[in-house]
Amino acid sequence: PQIKQILRLKSFDLLLQSETKEVSPDIGVITIDEKSIEKHGQWPWDRRILADLVVKLREAQVGIIVMPILFSEYDRMGGDEEYDRMGGDEEFINTINQMGVVIAQVGTTQINKNAVPRGVAKIGDPLPWLYEWPGMLGPIPELGQYADGVGVINTAPEIDGVVRRVPLIMRIGEETYPAMALETI
Repeated sequence: PQIKQILRLKSFDLLLQSETKEVSPDIGVITIDEKSIEKHGQWPWDRRILADLVVKLREAQVGIIVMPILFSEYDRMGGDEEYDRMGGDEEFINTINQMGVVIAQVGTTQINKNAVPRGVAKIGDPLPWLYEWPGMLGPIPELGQYADGVGVINTAPEIDGVVRRVPLIMRIGEETYPAMALETI
């Protein structure tokens, strides 16, 4: 019954809350917060700003750069007076090429658009047990081609709406797509 499932999930939450939290010195998080919006203006920013951020992170000798941002449309910024289809995308693409950058794609109820297939090794047939979406919305083709990883950012909320787990592999038809965590690894 639903009430039993919710009680089981809430008891699991209490168990996790009682565990000692450890902060890893190996992971840093850069957020798009009020201070950064005051500095760079409203989102979405010109992709040249993101390219500059990647360069600064590389200069600081960070490891993998994970950008859980969906770049499904071309940058509208950066064109002088005339609309420039690529905006800051060309600089961003050149910057992320072979720089250890992982970007996002997302499972959707729509048809496939710019989905970036990634190789996933399989033993047996895992397809019947995978989360399935009708389509995948990926980044613009050039970004998908030059990023070192493109991971799915969908979650799997439980019956009470809380996200406690993230599928590691998604399925669209017969194709498999790894989650952001697997692409990062």
